[in-house]
Amino acid sequence: MSASLADICSELGIEIIDTAAARGPGQTCARNILQKVLTDEGEAHLRSVLITIMETENNKRMLVRQVILAVSDVLRAYPHWFGAEWLNAFDKIELAVMFEEAKRDREGVPIRAAIAARLITLLRPSFEQQPQARLL
Repeated sequence: MSASLADICSELGIEIIDTAAARGPGQTCARNILQKVLTDEGEAHLRSVLITIMETENNKRMLVRQVILAVSDVLRAYPHWFGAEWLNAFDKIELAVMFEEAKRDREGVPIRAAIAARLITLLRPSFEQQPQARLL
């Protein structure tokens, strides 16, 4: 684990544990995925992903590979969404429920893609104004 990753995890109260251990809130076995996101996307992006999971209601247990990557995918596509409104929206999202639903569909759609698509569908109304219908 790089020093940067260790610093980010320490700052956000995330503990990286062995894959054989049972995970609790704020714990993850996804060391390699976190390092990959850090290397590929940078510190600011990784912090945004981890803040999204760690600082929103009921999501601290969802530091799992597919969820981390799905949140990263959405933030990479829509970086301007991150902020107070993003975090408020995530307070209403149950990532564990979304993860379980995506696992049921994994034969047809990869879990990561299913979670990312569900997130975009739920979040888009908060960030994009719907065009008004034109009266003829």
